[in-house]
Amino acid sequence: MHPAVRILGVILYIACVAQGGWPVLTAGGALVAAGLARLGSPGLRRFAAMAARLKWFFLSIVLVFGWFTPGLPLAPGLGPLSPSVTGLLQGLERALVLLLALGAVVWLLQGTCRERLVQGLLWLTRPLARLSFPRERFAVRLVLTLEALPRVRLLAAEAAGMGGAAQGPRERLRRLGDRAATLFSRVLQAAEEAPLEPIRLPPEVPPAPRHWLVLAGVILPLAVLALAG
Repeated sequence: MHPAVRILGVILYIACVAQGGWPVLTAGGALVAAGLARLGSPGLRRFAAMAARLKWFFLSIVLVFGWFTPGLPLAPGLGPLSPSVTGLLQGLERALVLLLALGAVVWLLQGTCRERLVQGLLWLTRPLARLSFPRERFAVRLVLTLEALPRVRLLAAEAAGMGGAAQGPRERLRRLGDRAATLFSRVLQAAEEAPLEPIRLPPEVPPAPRHWLVLAGVILPLAVLALAG
């Protein structure tokens, strides 16, 4: 499939599932599961690793919605300390939306090489060329940034593991500043030492009509479910 259609499809998919509603989330979950299954074990491992890093974020969403949304209490015996059933369901729904969006992004990045991502972004931003928008610079920088994020996370983990336990708030703040400075210097060093790899783009051709038909066949049912919800 043309990379521009892939990128546009992910954008439209996220816009549909962001509307919420269990029917659209169920259909969206089936689509993401099928897409990740086609990637095989590398894509599934990448998705699982990224989802694991966000587990506390997902949990915090459920807790905030559960305890701060009025509704029928889940445990009436706890009184005001009980979460509401409505809040927990809404929290689970919001967390699932983010999880599905994460799966769609992993499907795009894992299944599309750097050159094709740049090619797709260039095709999608063609209308901006008349406004003197730097399309090539934008596309290349965005793709390189997405590729660099995993390496920055590794450097951040190494910086966080430096030093022992800090005693007192001042010591913690000092250690935090030291780790931030160390991370910044390591990122700059890694950027300077990174090899310069040329990006060779294939000829810029428009998407085939069948690609648009596939996109419409996937997105239109989701859009109908989202609007109906």
